[in-house]
Amino acid sequence: MRKKKFLSELEEYIPGKSIEEVAREFGLDPKRIIKLASNESPFGPSPKVKKVIVENLDKISIFPDPLSIEELKNTISKHLKIPPRNIVLGAGSDGVFDTLAKILIDKRDEAIIPLPTFAMYEQVTRVAGGKPIFLQRDKNFDIPVKKLLSLVNKKTKIIFLCSPNNPSANLIPKKDIKEILKKVNCYILVDEAYIEYSKPGSSAIDLFKKYKNLIITRTFSKVYGLANLRIGYGIMPEDLVKDYEKTNFPFFTSSLAVKAAKAAMEDQRYAGKVVKLNKKGREYFEKNIKFKVYPSQSNFVLVDVFPQKAKQIVFEFQKQGIILRNASSFGPHMDSFIRISVGTVEQNKKTVQALNLFFYK
Repeated sequence: MRKKKFLSELEEYIPGKSIEEVAREFGLDPKRIIKLASNESPFGPSPKVKKVIVENLDKISIFPDPLSIEELKNTISKHLKIPPRNIVLGAGSDGVFDTLAKILIDKRDEAIIPLPTFAMYEQVTRVAGGKPIFLQRDKNFDIPVKKLLSLVNKKTKIIFLCSPNNPSANLIPKKDIKEILKKVNCYILVDEAYIEYSKPGSSAIDLFKKYKNLIITRTFSKVYGLANLRIGYGIMPEDLVKDYEKTNFPFFTSSLAVKAAKAAMEDQRYAGKVVKLNKKGREYFEKNIKFKVYPSQSNFVLVDVFPQKAKQIVFEFQKQGIILRNASSFGPHMDSFIRISVGTVEQNKKTVQALNLFFYK
């Protein structure tokens, strides 16, 4: 039986290990394990979200309600001051990437992806039959804009930009995004999964009305604490929205997820508290970790543990019941980098103490 050729070049996306996996592998008590590997919110969702979920548990036997989807779009519209007709929903940001790739990328089309970055951009490109064109970021993980523009040609259908970038946690300057938008005749997707953690005014959202080739994606998995419910959204030109709705699965998420997302976004007071707590934890990492910590505008930090190897440190930490992320899979030259999510005050302290022991070895 023949399979599609792209499968030979496609690597399976492997997420960070779960608490249950580490507990089983090393014989540890799951309740004592600290997981700072997946950029989840240690503070959980708003109490209002939990209330909405409980109130709707009796509806899990029926298909999602289209009206609730429109209500969530209206909530997003009100929050971001973007018309509902420019908003789509997906099963997390990943779901939005996947559907867009199906729409925009044909066989032999190209997508430009600056590395290191999130692996799903490459995956959805290859699955759609396209070819990823990689560009190496500089030593500070900034994008060399001129070099990126030199890679654009008639085959280029989309450029994936992650801001703040995963795993380097730095923002792409808005002037750079604007320059790229001006000079290319393809779509620019700016993944803003972590933008709520960034300094005010960092989003590319204010560029949307001016540039017809801009797509912005966001998620409810991070600051809103809904990672398990798989719900995200995209902002894009109206003609692209129509194609997206035709291509997306009819029941791509649940009413529970949609109603929870609506409640989460409406509780901006709680989201603001999460951002403040995250900022304190992030600054604690930057101040107290002895290894080189890169400046962060997200809910995680990137740490260079050279001359140690990231793989070895992550393994040793798992044995101690602390789960960190080996960042070597995000791109070349990353063998000594680990990514650490911001946790609770206690989790952060234990992690820093354990990590600094390696610094003095």
